[in-house]
Amino acid sequence: MATLEELARAPQDMNQWHLSICSHVAESRRVIEELSKEDPPTEPFKSKYAGRNMLKSALQRSQSFNPSTDQETSRVRCAQATIFYYIGQVSVEVEEPKEAEKNLQSCLDVIGLEPVNKYNISLRLHAHNVLATVWSGRNDHDKAYQLLEKGKELHAGYLHSKEPPPRAYDEIFMDEKFSSEERNVLFEKLYTNTLFYLAQVYGVRGDNKQAAAHCHITLQRQLEADEFDPLDWSLNCATLSQYYVTMNNYVSARHTLACASSVLSNVQESSENSQYSDESYDNEKILKTRADIERCWIKFCVNLLKDSVADLEASDLSDKVSKITEMKNTFEDEEDKAEELEEKKEEEEEKKEDEKIEDLEAGEKTSEKTAEEEEEEELKKRKTFSDLVDIEDLELLRITNVESGQYEELVPGELCKTYEDARKVFKAGSKFVENAVKHYTFDGYVTDYAEIKQDLSSLYKNLAVFDTDESRKCKMHKRRVDTLTELVSPLNIQHFRQLCRQLRFELGEVKNTMVSLKYSIAAEMPVDQQNWKKINNLCFGAIQEFENFCDLLRDPNDKFPETLSNETVRPYVVSQIYIARLYGKFRPADTAQKLVFLAKAETHFKKALEYYDGHLNQCRNMDLKEEIDVAREMAHFLPRKMERIRQMGN
Repeated sequence: MATLEELARAPQDMNQWHLSICSHVAESRRVIEELSKEDPPTEPFKSKYAGRNMLKSALQRSQSFNPSTDQETSRVRCAQATIFYYIGQVSVEVEEPKEAEKNLQSCLDVIGLEPVNKYNISLRLHAHNVLATVWSGRNDHDKAYQLLEKGKELHAGYLHSKEPPPRAYDEIFMDEKFSSEERNVLFEKLYTNTLFYLAQVYGVRGDNKQAAAHCHITLQRQLEADEFDPLDWSLNCATLSQYYVTMNNYVSARHTLACASSVLSNVQESSENSQYSDESYDNEKILKTRADIERCWIKFCVNLLKDSVADLEASDLSDKVSKITEMKNTFEDEEDKAEELEEKKEEEEEKKEDEKIEDLEAGEKTSEKTAEEEEEEELKKRKTFSDLVDIEDLELLRITNVESGQYEELVPGELCKTYEDARKVFKAGSKFVENAVKHYTFDGYVTDYAEIKQDLSSLYKNLAVFDTDESRKCKMHKRRVDTLTELVSPLNIQHFRQLCRQLRFELGEVKNTMVSLKYSIAAEMPVDQQNWKKINNLCFGAIQEFENFCDLLRDPNDKFPETLSNETVRPYVVSQIYIARLYGKFRPADTAQKLVFLAKAETHFKKALEYYDGHLNQCRNMDLKEEIDVAREMAHFLPRKMERIRQMGN
């Protein structure tokens, strides 16, 4: 650290001054970057604090020099701004955001006195990037966004100026300078970081499309520069696919997942045979990354089947409407049809005449195109990833430089129309599940393991919709029951209460679906007493699951809460209605038993109504109107039905 006497003897020659500052900065960087690795756990920032104090001394020393020319003034300002940047960067590392913000802003203020040029553009971009992360850490994402957008403008403006590749931000303190090619690589890598931070800020701000666009371009630029960690890159690419899934863009989702799997496949457990031979990757990290990408594939398959089912149901509804319309049109007057055809014919002839005139006019305009218009059209044809954030057709762009074909063939990228299509997606999804649980085992990763198994249940559920054979549908749902039961049985309720609720409710829904399928089968063929007993047992099993779910809503003192949490209101009300309906589906042994079942059905309908009517404000936006209307009707109807049964018995 410089003493007051040393500062008093500050050199007045520019070269001497520069050598002195370089010496101070180099020593401070050595302390910060090298000696800090040996700091004890009790003082983790000891060397960083010391290095920062040395930088502050260097800053004081730089401020003692009086430049005599404009060139010297620019050089001094650049050196001072760089030291301010160093201090701000270290302050970020020692978790002092206020100090970091002050020094980074000082960096921008000092360098802002100079015009943008090849000596300071990199420093400006670095300061904007780091200061943006500081404001993001303070949850001021608007300020972070403004800083990063300014960084984008600076980069674009510098490229437009046709200036040579700029100096690296710290080159002013280096003895050996970078080549022009090295400078260009560093500058573009710096801009890639700007885009990466922007992707995160856009995500926090809720602009998912721009977040995906910036993530997409970042990944592409990293590939082109060959500057990336393949494990991080693969996971980020797979994560991007989830945005496309939410937009129902399965072609792009599959493409990004395939790119992620392709890049990851080049990373071996041992770096000996790896494409990335310069790196050695921990085997556990490779397995975790692979499992995380497999889980993204699982979500792809689950959502593809789910959306395919929705599309199938919408098509069925559309077909019904079309048939009704067709029947209506059959009775239209034939004369009206003839008039309509004649009018259409006249309209088509007029349209052809108009098109001829437009073609002639267009021909004249084409010959008069200016050079600017031709250049603009050529630019539109040459859209690159740098233009990505400004175009609408984000889904049309692909990540290049990756051999992804073999992975894209693993699963379809379009909505399923047939059982065979759905089965391909199911088989691929099941394989991804099998691979994912090799890492995310029940022992150690309970929540993750459970989510993967729930996704498997969802795959079975949606595949069953495409199957026309109701017996096979039952078997698929039975596998769901086995999967979920095996999952929930060993869970500790105290530690995994919420997960147990989810699983019990889903088990109730699955068994309820199986009851409906069994009744549908029974309606088409005779059912013996033994099979009716099985259906009764299935009804009882479904009721038991819903009652288990309701019991899990109780507090630790086994008391049912007067007011449920918002996320459990709908499941609770629906559970009571499900139970009521299931009691109505029992095949009773005699009239007395039938009356008992109907009375229980009435009780559970009333439980649903009791909670709903007692918490109208809470239930208003729970989308329960249809269920509650049915419950009111049945609660009114069942007492009269039971009375008629009693009278008939007498």
